[in-house]
Amino acid sequence: MTYRTDRYLGTGDSKQPMTDEERAELASRLDEDLDNFIDNLQKTPYKDGWKEETWREEMEKHPFFMTKPPEPEDQPSPLVEGLQNLRYDPDDNTPEELATKHKDDGNFNFKCRKYKLAILSYQEGLKLDFQNDELRAQMFNNMSASHYFLKNFRSSLTAAEQALKLKADYEKTILRAINCCVQLKEFDKCSNFCDKYLELVPGDDNVIRIKKEAFKSKKIAEMEKRKAIKIEKQKEADHTKLLLELNKRKLNIVGKSGPIKELTIFDPRVPGLVKPVHLIGDFLVWPVVFLYPEYKTSDMIQEFNETTILYTHLVEIFAERPEWDVEGKYNADSVNVYFESVNEYKSGTKITKIDPRTCTLFEALTVLRCPIENGTPVFLVFFAGGQFEKEFLEEVP
Repeated sequence: MTYRTDRYLGTGDSKQPMTDEERAELASRLDEDLDNFIDNLQKTPYKDGWKEETWREEMEKHPFFMTKPPEPEDQPSPLVEGLQNLRYDPDDNTPEELATKHKDDGNFNFKCRKYKLAILSYQEGLKLDFQNDELRAQMFNNMSASHYFLKNFRSSLTAAEQALKLKADYEKTILRAINCCVQLKEFDKCSNFCDKYLELVPGDDNVIRIKKEAFKSKKIAEMEKRKAIKIEKQKEADHTKLLLELNKRKLNIVGKSGPIKELTIFDPRVPGLVKPVHLIGDFLVWPVVFLYPEYKTSDMIQEFNETTILYTHLVEIFAERPEWDVEGKYNADSVNVYFESVNEYKSGTKITKIDPRTCTLFEALTVLRCPIENGTPVFLVFFAGGQFEKEFLEEVP
C-alpha cells in the first residue's frame, strides 16, 4: 500500500500544512501496516536463548545482572571471563597498571566483606613485577587487614611485616601487627612493634597499656612454661619408676612375656573411665574386678593398693546387702575367692583359691601369679559351699 505524502510533508505543489486529523489518520495507517507486516512474518522458534526453567541462573551469571560477586571457587561464566581478560590484558596494561587494577578489585571485595576474594586479588597483584613500593606496601597492608577480619592472625602478621619492610612508618599496619601479636601471644614482637609505634606517635595511652600488658603476660607465660617443663619431667620420672616397679614384680601379664617396656599394655578396656595402674609412693595401685558368676554381675575397685588384703574391700562391698543378693547370703565371711589362669603343665584352665583374710593383692599378683589382662586383675567370688561353687569347680579339669 502506498500513500501520497507530499501534501502532508509539504513537498508537493500545495503548501497547506497538515491538520491534526490528517496526522492521526496517517499514524493509524502506518501502525496498521506495521502490524500486518509483523503478522505476515514467518514464525520460527528462537533456539539460542535462555531456557525458561534456567533463565534466572543464567541471568545471575551475566556480569550486568548478577546480584552478588562470585565466590573464589566458582567457575566464571565465559562472558565474565572474557571481560576479565579484556581488563587484565598485559598487552594493554603495564605491570603497575595491572597491579593497581588488582588492588582496586581487592578493595572493592574488602568493602563488600568478601575477604577471601580480596586476598586473591591482592595476591595476583603482588605477583607482578613493578617498582612502585608504595603500591606494593598498600596491597600487603590491605591483605593483612583481610586476613585479620578472617581471624587468620598469623597470615595477617606476616603480610603486615612485609608491608612494613617497604614502608616502615605505616602506622595502621603497626597497630594491626600489635593486635596480631596479642592474639598469637607473641609478646616480644608485640613490645617491639609498640616501641616502633610510640616513636611515631609518642604518648599513645592505648599502645603504652598494651606494651605493659604484653610484658606482664610474657612473665606469666614464662612462669607457666617452667611449670609445664617441671610437670613433664616429673611425669617422665614417674613413668620410669613405674616401669621399674612393674618389672621388679615379674607379673603374669596375659599375652606378654619378658620385660615391660611400654605402659600401654595396662590400658583398661574402657579408657578414661578407669585409671590404669599407678604408683602411690613406692606401692602399686590397681583397678581390680570382683566377679560374681552366680548372679552374672561384678564390682570394680578403682583404687586397690597392693598392700591391702582382699578381705578389706569385701567388707566394704558387703557392708550393705547388694540388690542382686536376693537371698542375703553374700558377705565378707561367707565367700570363697578364686582366680583363673592357664595351666602350665597341661591344657586347660587352672583355678587358684585365695584366703582373702590374709592374702594381699601383692601376694596374689606376684606369689600366686594371678593373671593381669587389660591392666586389670580379676577375682571370682562364690558363696562358700554353695551349689554354684561346687558345679563350677567340677567343670574345671
